[in-house]
Order: sequence, then structure tokens, then C-alpha cells
Amino acid sequence: MKKYSTDWYWYYTINSVLVILILFPIYWTFISSVKKPHELITSEPTFYPHTWTWQYYKNIWNSGVTADGWIDQREGDNEQEKSSKVEVNKAQSQGDKSYRNRSIQRAFFNSVIVSAGTIILTIIVTTLAGYALTIFRIPFKEVIFILLILPILVPGISLIIPLYKLLKELGLTDSYLGLILLHSTGMLPIGVFMMRNAFTSIPGSLREVALLEGTSELKIILTVMLPLAIPGLLTVMVFAMYQSWNDYVYAFLFTNTPEMQMLNVALAKIAMGGSQFEIKWGSLTAGSIISFI
Repeated sequence: MKKYSTDWYWYYTINSVLVILILFPIYWTFISSVKKPHELITSEPTFYPHTWTWQYYKNIWNSGVTADGWIDQREGDNEQEKSSKVEVNKAQSQGDKSYRNRSIQRAFFNSVIVSAGTIILTIIVTTLAGYALTIFRIPFKEVIFILLILPILVPGISLIIPLYKLLKELGLTDSYLGLILLHSTGMLPIGVFMMRNAFTSIPGSLREVALLEGTSELKIILTVMLPLAIPGLLTVMVFAMYQSWNDYVYAFLFTNTPEMQMLNVALAKIAMGGSQFEIKWGSLTAGSIISFI
């Protein structure tokens, strides 16, 4: 494609428009999180804040929860919310461990733990499965591969009840391990598919040379195959992180205590402010930017 040709012009024009369309929602969420309330809730929205404020970020990062639910320390107006704020402030001043465990920082920490565990477990299982289905001579290997990727066709939401019963019997509800296993299992079909394709693109002669030199199979995977399969590995990592970090349904249904709530659940409760008829858009947009980062 020659520079300044018609094809070059349309190529960059179309891609520039696509980039703007993709980035605009992020930009709008960010400017909404730094606007004053009178600019945020208005019939004539602006494309930039006239007065900047970081108060929403401070509010949501310092938000806590009482026995009645999540509250924002600053935005309450009625007597119940005021008494809740007094309780939270008192707990903070006394260094109450239970409050720290129920803060937004705790929810952020929970999501990090579950996402990291999901990525690690997914990489280990999909790498070994993809390698075995590519290299080794296994009876009915193609049938096994098809059976492994068939669950892609099954909607995860249709398995909520049996999954809940299974985790309940195993004692894994309201735990990191339960969510990690759920997310990792959901990633197996697409992960095995990607890693098998990644290993298939690597010449088999490299493994044969390594075997002739007396290298163990595990060392071949770690030092020869994985470095060449990094694009596929990174893709699996991104998909696992995306699925785990953005999950709301599993996080909402399989965690019961405030101490184990994930970030998305905590942000939703803070944004609702304890009422199904009111959405705190400032807190919601600020929390979305924190989660996005």
C-alpha cells in the first residue's frame, strides 16, 4: 500500500473512526467521574468538565459497609445513613478489622486474588492439555479434543443451579477456590483450543532434537515450546483475566459475606446506594475507572 494513495487514505480513516468509537465510552466514563454533581446530572451534558473534582474517587475508595449493607461515607442524607456513617467512622478510627475486611479495598483485593488464581490455573491446565493433544499419540485424540471444546456451546448461566449444589456439597461457596475453579473451568474449552493451535504451529523437529539431547519432556515444554507459543499463551491470559475480573453473576451468587465480595458486586451496591430507584452515577463511573485500570 503506497503512502497517500486512495487505499492508504481509507485505511487510516476507517481505523481512526473505529478507535474513536472504542475510546469514546471510556472517555465519557472518565469525565463523568470528575464532574461536579450539577454538571453530571443535567439535561445539557458537556463533553468536558468545567470544574474538576476527585471527590467521587475518594468517596468510593473509602466506602465501607455496615450490617445493613454498603454505604458511602459522604453522600447519605437521612438519619439511618448518618448513623451508618458514624458507625463506619468510629470503626475506622478504632482500626476495626471487620470494617477493613468489608471495605472497597477488600473487594479489590478479592478480585485480584481470584483473577490471579484463575490465570495461573488456566495456563497450567490448558498448556499441558494443548501440548498433549498436539504432540502425543493418544487414541481417539480428535474425539477427545472435540469433547473438550463442545462446552463452548453451553451457556454458563444454564449451569448455575447444579454448580451451586456442587460447590455447596464441597464446601467451596463463599471462597476464593470456588470462584477460581468456576472461572478456570469456563476457560478450558477456548484455552485448550488456543494452546493446541499455538503448539501446532511450532515445528516438531525442535522437540525431536531436544529429546535426542536427553532433555526431559517438562524441560522441553518450559524452555523450547512455551517461549515459541507466547502469543497463544498471552491470549489465554487475557481471556482468563477478562472473564474473571469482569464476572458479576458468579461473584454475586457464590459469595455470601461482605468480606468475600468481589469488586464488581461491591461497586454495584455502592452505586445503588441501598436503593433500587437511585443510581449514584458519580460513584459508579469512578468505580468503573478504578476497575478498568
